[in-house]
Amino acid sequence: MTDSSIIIQEILKCAWENTWQIFQPDNSWKDDKAKCSDIQKRLSYFNPTHSDSPEHIDKVIKALSRGVSLTQAAIDWQNAAIGKKSTRKIDKLRGIQWRLVIAYGGFEITAKALMNHFKRNTPSEVIENYIKKCNFPIYKPLGSPSISPNKKPNLEKWLSKEESAIADFLGVTAGDAKIIERWIVKSDSIGSWEEAVKLAKALRNATAHGFLQPTKVNQWGLKPGLSTLADNLAEIMAAGLKKLT
Repeated sequence: MTDSSIIIQEILKCAWENTWQIFQPDNSWKDDKAKCSDIQKRLSYFNPTHSDSPEHIDKVIKALSRGVSLTQAAIDWQNAAIGKKSTRKIDKLRGIQWRLVIAYGGFEITAKALMNHFKRNTPSEVIENYIKKCNFPIYKPLGSPSISPNKKPNLEKWLSKEESAIADFLGVTAGDAKIIERWIVKSDSIGSWEEAVKLAKALRNATAHGFLQPTKVNQWGLKPGLSTLADNLAEIMAAGLKKLT
């Protein structure tokens, strides 16, 4: 785990602690109209359609608690590994993959709650508008994976075919395919927070659906990118929470 990851852990933790000071004590908003009104005004920064009813405020707070807990657990996961032996490289790579999966799950729950979107499907504009509301500085570009010559054969198999082959192989949708092709196949850097989230989602989907195996993560040099993307999600989440305080 890098020094920047440790810093981001603390940033998210502090952001949630400060946010909870507005909500606490637990369930107090259920019979406190003034508190509900105050919370609604804060939430309206993200979406003015938020209601000040105790039921709605409770729904939002419970979602935020769930989302933050998931992402915090993910980025706090030191020496992530899943498998029979935590010391095996393949198990560590699988752990890095699922660190991103968990981080994205929490991020999406949190973003949807703040944007007052509780439907099952998540239109891309919901996430994009949430990121814009966070008013981030310019994103530090995420370089394309560095693949050593002795690990290129598998990737070259896809490069020799049509560009969509790698996306088909990873079992991702058309929306996910473009960002994956750009980053892995075309070797383009990821240059914005919006692109970082799109790539995180695409790699989450490929992992969760069982298409992106640890062996491919190793062959294509994806480990650093997976780690950085999980941290990016936590950064965006923390920025959103700060807008409430």
